[in-house]
Amino acid sequence: MAGRRALTRRTWPQRLLITLNVSVIVACLVAAGGLGYLNFKLDQVPRIDLAAELTDEPVDPGEPQNYLLVGTDSAAGLAEDDPRTNGRENLGVLSDTIMLLRVDPGSTQAQLLSFPRDLWVTIPGAGEQKINAALSAGGAETLINTITDNFGVPVHHYVEVDWLGFQNLVEAVDGVPMYFDKPLRDQTTGLNIPHAGCVTLDPVQALAFARSRHLEYSEDGGATYAVDGTGDLGRISRQQAFLRRAIQRAIDKGVRNPITLNSLVNVGVDAVGALDTELTADDLITLGTAFRSFQPDQLQTMTLDVSDDFVNGQSILRLQDTEANQARIDIFKGLGGGAGGEAGSVRVAINNGTGAVGQATEVADRLAALGFDTSPGTGDAEGFDFTRTVVRYQAGNEAAAQYIAAQLVNGADLQEVGATYVADVIVVTGTDYAGVEASLQPPPTPLGGSGGGTVPATTPAGPGPGSVTSTTYAYGEVPSTPPDQVCG
Repeated sequence: MAGRRALTRRTWPQRLLITLNVSVIVACLVAAGGLGYLNFKLDQVPRIDLAAELTDEPVDPGEPQNYLLVGTDSAAGLAEDDPRTNGRENLGVLSDTIMLLRVDPGSTQAQLLSFPRDLWVTIPGAGEQKINAALSAGGAETLINTITDNFGVPVHHYVEVDWLGFQNLVEAVDGVPMYFDKPLRDQTTGLNIPHAGCVTLDPVQALAFARSRHLEYSEDGGATYAVDGTGDLGRISRQQAFLRRAIQRAIDKGVRNPITLNSLVNVGVDAVGALDTELTADDLITLGTAFRSFQPDQLQTMTLDVSDDFVNGQSILRLQDTEANQARIDIFKGLGGGAGGEAGSVRVAINNGTGAVGQATEVADRLAALGFDTSPGTGDAEGFDFTRTVVRYQAGNEAAAQYIAAQLVNGADLQEVGATYVADVIVVTGTDYAGVEASLQPPPTPLGGSGGGTVPATTPAGPGPGSVTSTTYAYGEVPSTPPDQVCG
């Protein structure tokens, strides 16, 4: 691997959950109490010279940037019969977790795109293979080139995390609480959630949860189990859910307190395996200042529409040519979905549902100021007795309706209707209307689809299967806390 400093590779070969370590990155950002202190901390992290592979477009620290986050599955130094190798014949380094994080300090937006480990791509110099083979094929340089060549997105910074620090991070926040609505297990990783309810995952069980691709669940309290069957896509969804809970746990434990945060950063320094040499303390301070009040539910997570296929007897996933995929990728190209690139594509009409003079015009003017197309006009609703603001949409425009509702201070109910005529959505104001947000809020899902999906290879491609109601589509069994429960 050209440009890499000599490293003593840690010998924990299990698959890394990069997501928890994203919270470490956030911790490092917020911890930036002084340039000298942060420079000292960064000097303890191994660096890789990737200047030739990273985008050469000059970007100020305050501008949107893409961070390639990589979790390695290293079995270096282990004997072939070591049970921790899980029978792997090739003990090389694989990038089993690959995520692209886009952060925009100007709008405090963050989007996270996960790449399935079995995604079939062209690896420069190695031909067509699964994307998780890129790191072993030529190091970080080849992985970056694989991302940029196949998806056309720039990579501004590279963060590689190894596994050993993961359990230490979980321990540092006294475990990560998650609510489970049914028993779960994975006999391959050792995951065992024997009962429903709030469970604080200790380092061992958090590791097993992060690695789980052979999940089983029980609907009868643990008497019998059914196979989840979503494989790596389900694991991605669970990792993304775990990320939110881990960040929230860090906040609850006082991550915004400098003393508490410093101890977490010390653990995090050991967890980060390598950074690119272009990432400076100034970059992190700028980012940390902007994201000081960032909340876990503000993170927009997504994956890609893919289809199952086989090549030479091995199971792979092929990228689907869908509008939803293009919308997701465009976010990371800076073409939409970030600070408002998609707003202009949403045609919205506004109807007054309360009778308040000038209310529909007010809403139209404020949405137009955020960049939305309000040319369909304003008018009165069928009555002036609406107590709750409603956003009406036709089937297929759910994401646009969610986007508009996100701009309203008190939100809105979504209502599918038969027709919206020349508009994509219609806002009907209610007495709960309290104004439009002063700055553009990110779309809960990319327009044209939601979190991603798997479609049969022989079926015409289309939006992911969660596009109707999900703001972030989850595959398989993914823990979530019910509104009437408090967990952690």
